[in-house]
Amino acid sequence: MKNILIVCDGIVAKRFLERVSSLKNINHKYKIITNKAKTINDKIEENENMQIHRFDPTSFERLKGVASGKFDSFMIVLDNEFDAIHTYKNLRKIDKEQEIFMLDEWGVINKIDKDENLKVMDVLSVVSSRLISFLPDNPALADNIGVGKGEIMEVKVPIGSPFAYKKIGMILQSDFKIPILYRHNEIIVTKYSTVIFPNDSLLLVGEPPVLRNVFRSIKKVVGRFPSPFGSNIYFFVDMAVMKYDEFENAIKNIRFLNKAISSQKIYIRVINPTLNETLENLKKINEEEDIEVIIDFKRSKPSMLKDDVEKYKIGVFVTNNSFFNSNKERLHNLKIPVLTLGEGNLDKLTKGVVLVSSKNNTQESSVVFDLCSQLNINVHLYYYDQGVNASEEIVNYYENLAELFDEELHVIDDGKENPIYTLQKEDNFIQFLPFNEKVLKNSFASHLSRNMDELYFRLDKNYQLFVPSFYEI
Repeated sequence: MKNILIVCDGIVAKRFLERVSSLKNINHKYKIITNKAKTINDKIEENENMQIHRFDPTSFERLKGVASGKFDSFMIVLDNEFDAIHTYKNLRKIDKEQEIFMLDEWGVINKIDKDENLKVMDVLSVVSSRLISFLPDNPALADNIGVGKGEIMEVKVPIGSPFAYKKIGMILQSDFKIPILYRHNEIIVTKYSTVIFPNDSLLLVGEPPVLRNVFRSIKKVVGRFPSPFGSNIYFFVDMAVMKYDEFENAIKNIRFLNKAISSQKIYIRVINPTLNETLENLKKINEEEDIEVIIDFKRSKPSMLKDDVEKYKIGVFVTNNSFFNSNKERLHNLKIPVLTLGEGNLDKLTKGVVLVSSKNNTQESSVVFDLCSQLNINVHLYYYDQGVNASEEIVNYYENLAELFDEELHVIDDGKENPIYTLQKEDNFIQFLPFNEKVLKNSFASHLSRNMDELYFRLDKNYQLFVPSFYEI
């Protein structure tokens, strides 16, 4: 039997105590501190396992008199921000190591020093997350189970889904599992022969990036990029270094990209403006409905990028190789895909390219199929085994994903020649890379590396999309 201290007040506290008192397996001792009579009903008052104390918990001396005994945990369930913060501080003075669980309706976690023994339930986050799950094409995530990063997901199967009318055992589940499905408010523990029907809700368990891909395949959600990163395209122009021909070619390809993908608008940020042909063209472009030009006369450095990405809901950042290589760390911190422009035109692309070099290659997989489907090109996976044990696993992962998305995948397996040398002789493709620490490296040693990601610059005459991990969104 454990001793638990609960400091509580308000309607949530009342419902919580009613639930606790009605538990059939209640076998703990509860000391309850409250300052409002209406929080405690007769049933709670009469429960022999619950001892009620009525006083203001922000009073340190009175709280110390009750909380100084031996407790297994403290709980704070209050409806007033001031009371919650000061009660927490008082309890921490009384016991610096005790685990404290606190209900947070106001974001008070940001007003409290880091405390490894404090567990907070963010009510606003939990409720808003649950409401989001009711919107079309959004999964329900388990926020307060496990690490809460999306490793448990509930997805409703729509009519026409590739998962509908399939047996569970026929769905390849190498990196995720479907242990349970819900049908007509009933729980069904799945087995090999369980058939999935439209309007069933599937409980998925696995790595968050994998579950995102499975979610998209269940919903048949292809053609949404730049979602989930954002909804608009961003192009950065430094007129001090960008020539007119380069600008014209970039605008032509960005216009094509905006029409080809599910982007809403193009935002062009201009620094170091000078009176020339480019500026005149920018003024004309600004009159177009789906383009907005922001000319900055004050700043000469790209210090506004993070603010712009958040303000304008940017989903993909478009730039040239020179700016990318000079600002990799800054761009990586934006946590959105970065597209570097190649020498050719986007409308002439013939394939999307992925070079398998590490398990990190799976993090951008759903983006690969999504963007390639919108550009109407196939995915080509180059498998070059350098002793990387995970290589075959990645190939299998892409093959499974291609089957789920019903997209074509070409696997090129040439163990004799590094595919980078082969691709250097080709053009008109877009390469997909994880935006990771290998890409961020900027040393002479990179030229001698055998890692495909680290050697990205050898193919930079073509278009390259650097995709951040979904963990960072």
